[in-house]
Amino acid sequence: MRHRFKKIILRNPDDSGFILKKEYFSFSLLNRLQSWQLFINTHILWRLQYLNERVFNKTEKENIPYEKSFAYEKPLLYSCSGCSSAAQMANYLAVQLDRRGLAEMSCIVGVGGNVKKLVRIASSGRKIITIDGCPLACSKACLGNHSIKSDQHFELTGMGVKKIDHVDFDVQQASEILQLVESRIRRDKRTNSVAC
Repeated sequence: MRHRFKKIILRNPDDSGFILKKEYFSFSLLNRLQSWQLFINTHILWRLQYLNERVFNKTEKENIPYEKSFAYEKPLLYSCSGCSSAAQMANYLAVQLDRRGLAEMSCIVGVGGNVKKLVRIASSGRKIITIDGCPLACSKACLGNHSIKSDQHFELTGMGVKKIDHVDFDVQQASEILQLVESRIRRDKRTNSVAC
């Protein structure tokens, strides 16, 4: 097989007539080198990196700070997120509680849709808090389909929130209810820690 050659000429930038270096490379050799480099990057290096992380980073995972080691002790939080004002307030409250670090919000739609990973998380045995906008209690019902019961349930219409379709919720009322829900969660957390 005849090889085609590529000529590389390096010229002096000051004097264009003066040639610094002249080299010839075989195209087939370059192609082979590139394919080997691609093979090593895609098939070997990521495996070595994975082994390195599994073998040498065990000590880092064992020395987790005190606060982070109990990150998964937070209760799971599920909320309704329908079209009414009460449902959107329920979702807002859940997001705020998650951002404040009181609970870990998870996806109730995934539980209702039988997404395996999300059902596994819901049935992991962690404490569960549900917030529903109205007496239909959709988030509580989605968990009930998998025989999962919530430890704390908040129904906003029972707390004085009006359910109005296609209307935004009252922000002032939402902040008041958020304080109430937060205090109840904290109180329940304290009683559980005393009981343990």
